[in-house]
Amino acid sequence: MQRGADKNLTTTTTSTQDQDFQPCALKSGTLTLPLYYYYDVDTGSRFPAVCLKKRHSYPPPSPPLPAPTVNNKSSVRRIMTSIAPRIKKKMTSFASSSSSGGGGGGGGGGGNSFDEGGGGRRRSSAAGLASSVVRPTLLGIVRRQLLEDVFTMSCAALTSPSSWMVLVVDPESLRVVSSSVGMYNLMEHRVSIVEDLLKKRAPFRDQAVMYLVEPNENSVARIIEDWTPRGGGPPYGDAVFLYFLGRLPDQLFDRIKSCKELVRRVRVLKEVNLDFLVKEAMAFHFDMGGKKSAYPSVYADLYLSPTSSSTSSPPWERMASKLVTVCATLNEYPHVRYRANDSLTKNLAFLFQRRMNEFVGSNDEWWYNGDGLHPNTDRATLLLLDRRDDCLSPLIHEFTYEAMVNDLLPIDDDRITYESVNAGTAKDKDGGSSNKGGEEGTTKMDALLNDNDEVWVELRGKHIADVIQTLSAKIRDIVNSNTSVSALGRKDGGGKALSINQMAKALRALPEYREIMSKLSQHMQIAHQCMDQFNRQGLLELSDLEQTLATGKTDEGRTPKLKELLGRVVEQFRSRPTDSAMRLRLLAIVIVSQRGLSGGDLQKLLTEANISPNELRTFNNLERMGCPLIREDDNGKAGGVGKLAAKVRDARVGSYHGGKGGESESEYSSSRYVCLLKSIMENAAKGSLSVDDFPSVLPLPDAETMLAPSSTTQAKSVRKSTSTTSGWSKSNGNGTGVGGSVTASLGKKKSTHAGRQIVFMAGGLCYSELRAAREVMNSTGTEIVIGSTRCISPKDFIDDLHSLG
Repeated sequence: MQRGADKNLTTTTTSTQDQDFQPCALKSGTLTLPLYYYYDVDTGSRFPAVCLKKRHSYPPPSPPLPAPTVNNKSSVRRIMTSIAPRIKKKMTSFASSSSSGGGGGGGGGGGNSFDEGGGGRRRSSAAGLASSVVRPTLLGIVRRQLLEDVFTMSCAALTSPSSWMVLVVDPESLRVVSSSVGMYNLMEHRVSIVEDLLKKRAPFRDQAVMYLVEPNENSVARIIEDWTPRGGGPPYGDAVFLYFLGRLPDQLFDRIKSCKELVRRVRVLKEVNLDFLVKEAMAFHFDMGGKKSAYPSVYADLYLSPTSSSTSSPPWERMASKLVTVCATLNEYPHVRYRANDSLTKNLAFLFQRRMNEFVGSNDEWWYNGDGLHPNTDRATLLLLDRRDDCLSPLIHEFTYEAMVNDLLPIDDDRITYESVNAGTAKDKDGGSSNKGGEEGTTKMDALLNDNDEVWVELRGKHIADVIQTLSAKIRDIVNSNTSVSALGRKDGGGKALSINQMAKALRALPEYREIMSKLSQHMQIAHQCMDQFNRQGLLELSDLEQTLATGKTDEGRTPKLKELLGRVVEQFRSRPTDSAMRLRLLAIVIVSQRGLSGGDLQKLLTEANISPNELRTFNNLERMGCPLIREDDNGKAGGVGKLAAKVRDARVGSYHGGKGGESESEYSSSRYVCLLKSIMENAAKGSLSVDDFPSVLPLPDAETMLAPSSTTQAKSVRKSTSTTSGWSKSNGNGTGVGGSVTASLGKKKSTHAGRQIVFMAGGLCYSELRAAREVMNSTGTEIVIGSTRCISPKDFIDDLHSLG
């Protein structure tokens, strides 16, 4: 749940002195004044804090915690002494089960089976390790580890069952918490308020304090400042819980030990290894890059270094240490593979291997899948990739629901504001609402598009046309099930989709279905806003051109000449005289897809594009990403970073009519292009990823079976065998979509002995690649956890290019 400012709401404060303090939000970017409301991540609703107190019987301030006894001081000394030699143990609560061979815990591996939320208990004993298991998702593991290893542990250490705690977070840990749990979960674990470590805070001397922060110098200094003696006494009670998202450096640990007032109050000091953000059930990112990030210029560190491998710089260390926390959370000690002839992924691979070895060596009770004690699973494989291998996928228009929302609509960290249509809200003479006028009105509404929204999870990977059709069918089924409003469907002949106004009227007429109807109507209106932008920007013809450039074929299977393609590009430039951003994007697609142009053709396109000097610098930075602007001679080599992408793209184009009868990856001609990452993940899942193209840091087991043919990938055809001229028309192919039988048969295909495939893309992951990971996991049954420095939209990628100077 999230607190956000709303000056129209009536709230109360605990005392007049609180007027000088700014309580922190549970989601970044929404810090507030004392007038605030709570925004519930789970339900999408909001209400004033005073209502929250009434609904949940918010307790009055409890009496101060008793001063620590001699035994408490001794316990704290024992805790501090035990971790002084750097034996800070991550899996304390699971030590007993690990030693008995069961191996439960936050990683969810080792032959244990959990419930759907990732918080269930083990169902099978050591004797049943060979039985079939269903491992929890990454999101379930993180949620369970936060709730049990952090909040439940802290509650158990409180001296009184009626005591409450203040949760103090820094901006990084704030996002970690808000991406995994809601405020309801926190209140159930006796957290009364969430505060920002970096801001001035009101004292709560009658409550314990829980710090959940990044292990950096600034956060540790702020914690010590809280407990440096000053007038007025300490800000919190005599129970302090210290949790760090990652490994706490020795020098910072020594600083904590030097603060006596803090040390004598410490009940728990623990590294929870959650220094990453969960994007969805099986995806994560590090929030590195972008204006709001702690590392906004990560591209400069990755790609401007002379060797692209300055591993001593903080961003490189941050990537490696964050990857260690991901693997520690999953209980994986993976085989590490990287892209051959790529200094970035190679150096990151070796740096990660060193940091992972250090973690394993300093945590003797930590276990990993495939360690010999957990025969139900093999060791995982970590595959490190570079954004430079595929600069086309982040630029091309994608027409699945999730990609369109992030490309065409204003969305901030999964939160979107959309226009909700209200039916029959004409104002009467007294100022009240009346249904007589039947006029439409709009209201701005907020929605969180994440895994807590089941409708979003079901639809995000589908083509926008399928999304609207599915939503219309669901809404019509509900409307037709009620005879009093079924006439709404008959007015349009019964077969057409309901309009937004009709859905709003149905929502008013069916109070018993209000919750589900409201959710369906919300997504219908967001989908219609995507289509409004699609039509306004004229993306139908543009998308056909992009698909032809990317695949080398038209929808009919014809190979157009370069002169014809450039003529169509010029037409698009001239039809968008005021949209320089779109011209820049199309120009970049031309260069990347054709791997450069002749000098004369490039100059003509630049003249027609008429982009600004600032945009021209951004365009020229494509060369820093391994995309040549000037095509090399026929006798030249494909060269460097783009060689692998060129090889795979040529294989795709060459097999356009070959393979399995022209099978397609999509039912729509506007979605013919398949991202490079999907081909790589398919081969990795099948165990056929070439060790020449993707070597490993240490020798791989069964190397002979993992040795692929000299051709790196064999991609399927990406063109529909259809002669339709509309990009929205379905073909007659029999391809299976994301939500089809492939998903339904995942449980049948899944192998309980296969190790996880962890895929990490340095430089940003686009939404077509997120969808591809889900599709490969559904089709092969291999568990894939995918991550990146951050998730990027086309605009984000162009901004990253601009940051290269």
